[in-house]
Amino acid sequence: MSLKQKAFGAAKWTSFSAMATSVMQLLQIVILSRFIDKADFGLMAIALFVIGLSQMFMDMGISNAIIHNQKVTSKQINTLFWLNIFAGITIYVTLYICTPFIADFYHSPELVSIIRWTSATYLIVPFGQQFETLLVKELNFKSLSIRDVIGKTGGLLASVLLAFWHYGIYALVYANLFQALVSTALLVVYGLKIFRPKLEFDWYSLKNEGFFSFGLFQMGEKTVNYFNSQFDTLLIGKLLGMEALGIYNIAKTLAFKPYQIINPIVTKVAFPVLAKMQDDIDKLRRAYIQILRLLTYANAPVYAAMIILAKPLIILFFGEAWTESIPFLRILAITALCNSIGNPVGALLMARGRADWGFYWNLGMLLFMPLCIWIGSFWGLEGIAWGLTLFKIAVMLPAWGLFVYPLCKAKFLEYFGSVGKPILLATASAVVAYLVSPSMNNNYLDLGIGLFILGAVYVGLGMLATNNQERASLMHFFANKGQVGQQS
Repeated sequence: MSLKQKAFGAAKWTSFSAMATSVMQLLQIVILSRFIDKADFGLMAIALFVIGLSQMFMDMGISNAIIHNQKVTSKQINTLFWLNIFAGITIYVTLYICTPFIADFYHSPELVSIIRWTSATYLIVPFGQQFETLLVKELNFKSLSIRDVIGKTGGLLASVLLAFWHYGIYALVYANLFQALVSTALLVVYGLKIFRPKLEFDWYSLKNEGFFSFGLFQMGEKTVNYFNSQFDTLLIGKLLGMEALGIYNIAKTLAFKPYQIINPIVTKVAFPVLAKMQDDIDKLRRAYIQILRLLTYANAPVYAAMIILAKPLIILFFGEAWTESIPFLRILAITALCNSIGNPVGALLMARGRADWGFYWNLGMLLFMPLCIWIGSFWGLEGIAWGLTLFKIAVMLPAWGLFVYPLCKAKFLEYFGSVGKPILLATASAVVAYLVSPSMNNNYLDLGIGLFILGAVYVGLGMLATNNQERASLMHFFANKGQVGQQS
């Protein structure tokens, strides 16, 4: 099977997985928002931040080095397998000890039990992590997608049942553990078909062949990037309290969900595919620009709709009790669109083996983004949201100059033209929909009519503004659920 055929098959499965799992995640929040109060959502946001940050240290970033490196020995894989397990145990023990200090920082003693239970996933997940890496390297996204869907379904059902049984925030905590257990068990079942762990080690070759340097830079890049992406959560929880964080986090979750559904359809496949063409710069450039253009055409109208239809969206998904989240949804929709545009550069960096560049970039952002968010905090929650959004807009130009052009030689007009046109079309469509849509005072009708008008105008303008080659590429993309590489 050719690389292109493998990429097509992988894209189909990742699109299925991304859609199914993201819908279930959103459905979980929608249901639980009726049972769990705002402060509990804030507590869970802090717990998940701590767990997510610790995950960066699971394998010291070396797993992705296996994907980048096209020749890996079984001894090296075995070494990394046992490293993952040792790291998981170490992280769990560290979190168990540190949780009282975290709880004291936020003046929330209930965080101790929540974080300790949630961090128990580190005693489970490492047993499947190496299998997942090998499945990604071979573009076996069918097995990974089935794992994702079954695991998320189990987590959804567990959380809903526990919520009905009045477990409160522990409906999320225990469901998270159950999901980790199911997902890891499936990874082991699939993974044992291609790799059986042995008690053998080869630290010398890992060091000699650059696994540790690649991994450490990527771990540093991921850690700093994660901290940057969650600094608003940390600041709100500390300065404004758990209820304010719950209100903000509902809006942030909904705003970020569309690109978290759409982008992985392509980017999960993009890294291993781009890694295989890393030495052909012209081919790499064309593939990357195509990925960026198609993702922006998919994301831009969604976020335009989110801005003008924030009120019916919040009320329909979460109920009248969450209307305070409406202004934050509108602002954070812009942030999420910027994230969706910048997101594919990570695959490009790893494909070219430049995890160090990503680390230095995120380290630089750590100096400025928290400052923007902190300054915004003087104007409350909206100020924090605007501080984050304006910073994301400001760094788009430097990101092109420092990464995209040096790595794949995509020129200024080629890069920004690929994202500018769909954004302009989406903006024009949103303006028309906002002016033309009648106010029905019915959330279902308002949402339905608004989406119909915006979608119809966007498609119409898109047909007028794109040439035959662009239209063929777009139609092929959506007809095949995000496959990439056709034109390269």
